Amino acid sequence: MPVPATQDQRVLAKRTSNALDRLDQVEKTIPNLISAINNSLGGLNNQLNSQGEVLEAVVELLGVETVQSTIKASRERKATEAMEAEKKALEELKSRGDVAPAEKISEKALIVGREYNKDGTVRHPGRAQVAFQRVDDQFRQGLLGQAAGFVLELPNGGKFEVLEIYEVVEKKEEPAPPPPEAVAAPEADAAPAPSAT
Repeated sequence: MPVPATQDQRVLAKRTSNALDRLDQVEKTIPNLISAINNSLGGLNNQLNSQGEVLEAVVELLGVETVQSTIKASRERKATEAMEAEKKALEELKSRGDVAPAEKISEKALIVGREYNKDGTVRHPGRAQVAFQRVDDQFRQGLLGQAAGFVLELPNGGKFEVLEIYEVVEKKEEPAPPPPEAVAAPEADAAPAPSAT
């Protein structure tokens, strides 16, 4: 049985009314939201200004050189810690057989190297470890197929020397063990075999 046209119009009018009510609610909420965002940004700005004042005072008290050397030492410590963690992770991968030494750099390679500054000094921490897939595109073609000892010239005037190359070992999945054999029904439940007497 078809629905009368007046009922369709009432349903449409109700839906339109509900949509307009929701739109009114959104319009009322937006100014509150903007005000809350402005308050948060103002608070962050005040915090940054306060921290800036504290940093200026610290620099004045300790001197620019002391602050800069402290920052440098902190960055070097963090770089050394990260390098040690990478080195440890590589040793674990080697001990599990997940990586093995390789002769040349491939797309599955893990490269260990050393970066040199423009003046020829070794860049701290003295060791870099990177998966080939994470190497910047502009350097990939220069590294692909190279062996340990290769030196890549960098755009900043420095160099990157390849020290060690490892490749991810593709492990073959062992076949799943066969399902357990169906257990035979107990002898007591089976019918006795006829005797040949």
